[in-house]
Amino acid sequence: MRKQRIYGFGLAVLLVVSTTAAYSDQRYRPIPGYRCMMLNLTERQLMDPTLEVPVRASPSVSAPVVASAGAVVVVRDAEAPINGFVQMLTPDARQAWIAASVLRPYRSESNPAARCVPEVLPNGRIGFGSPN
Repeated sequence: MRKQRIYGFGLAVLLVVSTTAAYSDQRYRPIPGYRCMMLNLTERQLMDPTLEVPVRASPSVSAPVVASAGAVVVVRDAEAPINGFVQMLTPDARQAWIAASVLRPYRSESNPAARCVPEVLPNGRIGFGSPN
């Protein structure tokens, strides 16, 4: 079992390095008017695979769920909540809505000085940059 964990970790590192190398010569574009926020959950809740934070098609609890939120979310900057929801971007760049009550400002526990900047990746998906 220990060998499987090491192999899985090695494969994950290889994928990250390969992905980084593939995009190293391409430009990432910051997304004006959006900012990073985090789910307002405990570490234990974040580790629970059964816990899902719904992302909805419109700002209503009765709107269809289109995705589940990740730990970091890209939301429209300086926008007042509508019916308790804020507009966000899904990883594939679709507009959606998430309850404002489940969000808090972005902050890295391991590096409090770190910043998070939403970016469009070379493949068109949404990602996060960390400028100096």
